Amino acid sequence: MANEILVEDRGNISVITLNRPDKLNAMNLDLRNQLIKALRDFNRDPKKRVAVITGSGRAFSVGADISSIAEDLAEDLRNSFYQIIKEVRFSNKIFISAVRGVVAGAGLSLALATDIRFASKDSRFVMAFHNIGLAPDSGLALMMLRLGGVKFEKYILTGGEFNAEIARDLGFEIVDDPLSEALKRAEEISNGPFKSFSASKRLINRVLYQDLEEFLDYEAAMQGALGKTHDFKEGITAFLEKRKPQFKGE
Repeated sequence: MANEILVEDRGNISVITLNRPDKLNAMNLDLRNQLIKALRDFNRDPKKRVAVITGSGRAFSVGADISSIAEDLAEDLRNSFYQIIKEVRFSNKIFISAVRGVVAGAGLSLALATDIRFASKDSRFVMAFHNIGLAPDSGLALMMLRLGGVKFEKYILTGGEFNAEIARDLGFEIVDDPLSEALKRAEEISNGPFKSFSASKRLINRVLYQDLEEFLDYEAAMQGALGKTHDFKEGITAFLEKRKPQFKGE
């Protein structure tokens, strides 16, 4: 098995890197499983306080690898994508994302699930679920609308792309070198009054994400139903055949 997740130990900080640069860090099953393990190892280590999550190459992550999606979309979400989001969001530790290049789909969900977000000026934020007949998943609708408000409703509804300036409204700090800034912030947090930072995260979760698990259950059921539609099958086939899909709305 290839090392599709790299973990760098920096004392009480870990740098977790999505490492499929040739595939723009698309999340196949191996990468998702390795990422879950890395997150759980970090969360279980009493010496660790802050994790920086980034991607190798030209992208943070373009989201799910279409070729590795299971036939039962609901179970695929519950068994891997949701595990990743919950390990980040419900941890008592602090997570920082460093985004450069393209971030799409579940990759955007992962970035939004972190507590602090940095992005480069040339980052591109892509919503492409509708291109394969699906709705946004991995908690993206809840996180995006709670963080950014109705300005992002159009992206949830019909998809599209936005730039780094618009992403400021989702809490991204736009900088020249996201990884360098993320590591600097990680040092500040890990050397500060960490228990107060952790308690503050719990307060944020109480305000913004108390119903996240209930939302994910609803989302999984809906996405599972969409996975049985004609348009989803056509969207996947068209993607693999590199052609424009012929949707029927059914």
